[in-house]
Amino acid sequence: MAAALALAAPACIRAEESFEAEPSLDAAAIVQPALLSAPNASVAPLATVHGYMARFELTTPFGPLPAESVELLAIRQAEVPAIEVLERASRSGAFAHALGERFKKTGKSVWQVVSHPIGTMTRLPAGVARYFRKQLQRWSGRAQSLSDRAAREWGAEGDPFRKPLAPMSAARAPRPGEAAPETDKPWYGSLGKEIGREARRQLDYGKMRREMARHLGVDPSSSNPLLRERLDTLAWAAVAGNISGGAALDAVGGAAAEVIAISGQLNSLVWELDEENLRERNLQRLTRWCSDEFAVRQFLRRGGFSDSLRTALADELDMLQPARGCNDLVEIGAGTRSELEARYLVNALRLLQHHGAQRGELSVVGAALVWRGPDGRLLLPLPLDWLSWTADMAEFFTAPQFRIEDKTVLIGGDASAAAQRALAARGWHIQLRASYPGAPAYAADLSQGLTQPEAPAPTPLCVGDVAETAACL
Repeated sequence: MAAALALAAPACIRAEESFEAEPSLDAAAIVQPALLSAPNASVAPLATVHGYMARFELTTPFGPLPAESVELLAIRQAEVPAIEVLERASRSGAFAHALGERFKKTGKSVWQVVSHPIGTMTRLPAGVARYFRKQLQRWSGRAQSLSDRAAREWGAEGDPFRKPLAPMSAARAPRPGEAAPETDKPWYGSLGKEIGREARRQLDYGKMRREMARHLGVDPSSSNPLLRERLDTLAWAAVAGNISGGAALDAVGGAAAEVIAISGQLNSLVWELDEENLRERNLQRLTRWCSDEFAVRQFLRRGGFSDSLRTALADELDMLQPARGCNDLVEIGAGTRSELEARYLVNALRLLQHHGAQRGELSVVGAALVWRGPDGRLLLPLPLDWLSWTADMAEFFTAPQFRIEDKTVLIGGDASAAAQRALAARGWHIQLRASYPGAPAYAADLSQGLTQPEAPAPTPLCVGDVAETAACL
């Protein structure tokens, strides 16, 4: 009878619940003022929440710039000064001459490849919303064998997560009225043509690019299209013109080193090591905690992670020291499609580590991470901007792994009143705006940013003589 009641309780709760749409929030009320007042960048007054992340639109002198979360808003704002430096450098003497001579230096065919090595960025299908789809729960333990089998059969081009029954495919279907999402690989995962790879090796492009990124204090793997395009172009120009990138940037002045602090402790390895050596170093670090070396190698070359974010994930695992669960983590990581999803996993580990999780066990519910301590305590990290109580979220919280007493949900941002009530009814301890190193710069109370419905017009008072009162009524 007790077991039957336990199973029936979630159904009773769901029957009494109502679900809500994700809101628009007042940007000035959900982030700290510094994020809205950066030089040469203005932020649209409203942020739309999609996939539990607040999406902002920035206007810069170099073009519009989207930011798909509060964290990415801070990073994009801090990258604007670096874009300004690169823009000025492109018009300076040394770089201008090198750019003018580029066809003579490399040949027209090679330059066409290397000056535009990046295709369109992968579209975000639904923010991080897909982590909470019910369909994913049934496949949590089967992702590893599926990936191994598919990757060995198809080689590097195989993508088991595109198959109809794969763990993450169900939530990637377009919404009604939306076009199907593009299936291009993330820009930093594309290998490009052989001529481009050979030119990169011969011209030492990667080393120059990392040198310039380090001088500016930016992530060399940044997905910022305005920064990326300029960094690519000037790195090639510096190589072709035999210019020291750092010296050339010194000549125009300025830097954006504060981006390092805002984006959360970039490991210096991302500037020091080339792509292959960095991957080999991360392989060694990850296999301390993961028993499946093949899964780790797949993670290091697939998914929405840049090499910088893979390094960050390895950093967090070294601090968390999980007793098990690393194989599941890298399997989920290999199935991500975007920087937003990759940052979600890294920040989930940061939340756990900062709130006392260590040497416990990581596990996967759907495609979300859960930590279980030796004492049975469960921590669920949700590094989200705004948690609305949607039907998907309600289904996610019916997972049998959550049917224990001592459980805490760590929400990076805030949650609606409906979400808080629903979680409390399910026995969760709730921590809002849970801090961790490099956490987004949220305002003290994000709920103040909710758009308020218009108040009804006040009922007029009927005063005066008999005729005036009768007319009023």
